[in-house]
Amino acid sequence: MKDKKDLLRDDKQHKVLSDEHEISESIINHSRSMISVINRNYIYEKANLTFCNAHNITPDQIVGRSLSDIWGTLTFCEFIKKNIDLCFSGETVKYEASFETPGYGRRYFEVTFRPLSVSSKEITHLIAETFDIEESKRRELEIKDKEEELRTFETKLPIGIVRCSPDGQIIHANKAFLDIMDCYNAYSIRKTNLKSFYLQPDLFDIHCEQLLEKHSVTLGRVSMKDCEGNEISCRISGYLSFDETGTLPILDFVVEDATRELMLENRLIQAHKLETIGALAGGIAHDFNNILTTISGYSELLMEDLPPDSDTSEKVGRIQSAVLRAKSIINQILTFSRQFEQEKIAVSVAEVLKETLDFIKSSIPSNIEVQSNILQNDIKVLADPTQLFRVFINLMTNAIQAMEEKGGILSVKMELVEGKLLQHQINKNIVADEYVLMIFKDTGKGMEPAILGRIFEPFFTTREVGQGTGLGLAVTYGIISEMEGEILVSSKRDEGSEFYVYLPVSRNDKQIESFKGIRKKILFIAGNKHESRMLSMALENTGYDLLYISDRQGFARSVSNTGDLPELIIYMTDSKLVKPEDFLIIFQQAKIYTPCVIITNQSYSIFEEKLLNSGIVKQHLIKPVSLKEIRNAIQLSIIKLD
Repeated sequence: MKDKKDLLRDDKQHKVLSDEHEISESIINHSRSMISVINRNYIYEKANLTFCNAHNITPDQIVGRSLSDIWGTLTFCEFIKKNIDLCFSGETVKYEASFETPGYGRRYFEVTFRPLSVSSKEITHLIAETFDIEESKRRELEIKDKEEELRTFETKLPIGIVRCSPDGQIIHANKAFLDIMDCYNAYSIRKTNLKSFYLQPDLFDIHCEQLLEKHSVTLGRVSMKDCEGNEISCRISGYLSFDETGTLPILDFVVEDATRELMLENRLIQAHKLETIGALAGGIAHDFNNILTTISGYSELLMEDLPPDSDTSEKVGRIQSAVLRAKSIINQILTFSRQFEQEKIAVSVAEVLKETLDFIKSSIPSNIEVQSNILQNDIKVLADPTQLFRVFINLMTNAIQAMEEKGGILSVKMELVEGKLLQHQINKNIVADEYVLMIFKDTGKGMEPAILGRIFEPFFTTREVGQGTGLGLAVTYGIISEMEGEILVSSKRDEGSEFYVYLPVSRNDKQIESFKGIRKKILFIAGNKHESRMLSMALENTGYDLLYISDRQGFARSVSNTGDLPELIIYMTDSKLVKPEDFLIIFQQAKIYTPCVIITNQSYSIFEEKLLNSGIVKQHLIKPVSLKEIRNAIQLSIIKLD
């Protein structure tokens, strides 16, 4: 028998064990995890309060029940059983899954199964710990979504982004940068140094120094070379950042392709230069015409007074021949300066093009091949047929002369294109929805950039003295401009040249004329005071009835009166009376189909962009606009309506 001392010691040990057990139970029951003990028959032998609360049951109601009973047969078979079997083989198993619980609903859980040996080395039980990770999973998914969103944004962004180390080694580059640089391998570019893309590598070192000093620098337009070795112009900005540790500097560059911008600038400079030369040449040509008229008149009088067979008569005859030659040159100058009146009719482009090809084929050298691809459609443009023939002859002759030494191929192609495509290329207003495009391509010697910039100047020629007047392309430029068309050129040394001629398609057999005598009602939302006054006076003088809008409410009333709707709406988006967002809302609420002519600045707001993409705009003009452009836009819109 135990004495009193032994009994007291046993009671004390029992109390310690009881306290420890109570503490352990309290820790387990207050855990945020659902903790349970499972035997090899997939039966719960123990579960903490957190587990019970999640299933809205008491511990007595769960002990002795199977996992398939608690979680459902499908969930048990699909997610739980295979992991339990793996744990009973001796492994600690951890996995994540989404489960439905009565207390929590469907949430993400992290489940851990740990093998448990109770009285022998054999694994008879396992401890299951199920931890609610819904919040962390949600945050993880949000981060992934944000990362994917940023990745998609970066991929679709039309601006190049490149990250590199201070020595120029590329760390990352987005798709737009690869496209700008004409590179197709995203992995190989990471082994490349950004400095190698600079036409002047030393300039990269200067840019790096500026960035390290100022942290953010707009570097402006920089001459670079792409992966194919071609020179391109890029607009670059740089930003300094640091790696995760905050110690190592990283350089981020934003790269925009400025090649088109540079091309448009050069075209604008060229257009202004040609306009100035044209005005000067036109004035001189008119003065020369007056002088030639005097010379021609007196030489004719002399001829009448002289015997036909005399030496003097022959000399006067040569004067008259020289006068005729001079008149021909003067007429070409006047054509270039657009001061030569063209009688325009609806002309089939295909017919004139085929006629020109037949004519040119009879006189070309045998070492030059002519290929053509001409639309059979009866596409017509408003033109003087003789002048159109002259344009085609000049361009084909120019191509043949470029190939006369080594021979080659002259290809002529004709196709129909949307006006918006041309507007994007030239960045100015267009006069038709469709244009006929003629492409004249040769495989000749091509042109250097310095020559390319001067080819439309009168009297400029690369041929030897006496082999050309230098007026062919200048006259071509003048004729096409008079027809409200465009001519673009692409050429590289030793790779040939391509001339692109765009002419507005005429959908009527007659030239579009003013609607005098037909009073068309136009609703006019004015912008700039002076521009609006000039526009309104010009339109009233050509026979349009203008209804002026003074505020938002007035516009809403005008388009809600279905019995007296205008034939056309002209809206200057810089109007302080009706904002673009209000214009679109009112127009859509009225449910009308009145065509709209929208006049915007070169750059426009998000609301103006939305308005332009809404489908209600029939003609879009960009300031500055001429009265001729506005009248054309109005007439085209009203013709479509009729």
